[in-house]
Amino acid sequence: MSSSPVSAHPSGLKESYSIWAMPKGKLADQLRGEIAHLAQRHGGPAFPPHVTVLGDIERPREEAQALMKELAAQVKKYRINFVDVTRGTFFYQCVFLLVAKDEGTMAAAASARSVFGMTTTPYMPHLSLLYADLVDAEKAKIVEYETARLYGESSGYDTLLVETGYEVGSLALWYTPTDDHTTQSWCLVEEFLIS
Repeated sequence: MSSSPVSAHPSGLKESYSIWAMPKGKLADQLRGEIAHLAQRHGGPAFPPHVTVLGDIERPREEAQALMKELAAQVKKYRINFVDVTRGTFFYQCVFLLVAKDEGTMAAAASARSVFGMTTTPYMPHLSLLYADLVDAEKAKIVEYETARLYGESSGYDTLLVETGYEVGSLALWYTPTDDHTTQSWCLVEEFLIS
């Protein structure tokens, strides 16, 4: 159906995309370092820091890009605010920074679902810090460790979060086949400025 080069990916991965709201500057560098640090400690993959606005988009690349243009015209700039470090129940939500369900954050997600014609489970905005399959007790220890590193007074000054969130001025379309747990095939397709 798709003539997109991705659908004929040599590794046989399913063509799938995600829309990400990504931090920039110092905060992005800090979170990238934190993700790499946890990946090294726990054997998970490293990946760029991001809050997924919509994932598992199984459409040809050109169609996804056209819909992204439509979405970018609808979404207004907004702010992502971190709540705390917590843990989830599956690989891609092992340990993460929970994001406040503020109006702008939720509106962007609702617009994405509407434009792409997708219904999903209730949206839980978050910024993953670790992708891994670990038992709850291990996740709880990592949450405690990361809370101290990102928020605790006992942590060194350069490990404290430089900001408690970030402004979103663009949305990025990423090729993210979820069956690639190494994330090595993941790549940026295009970034779209929002107003």
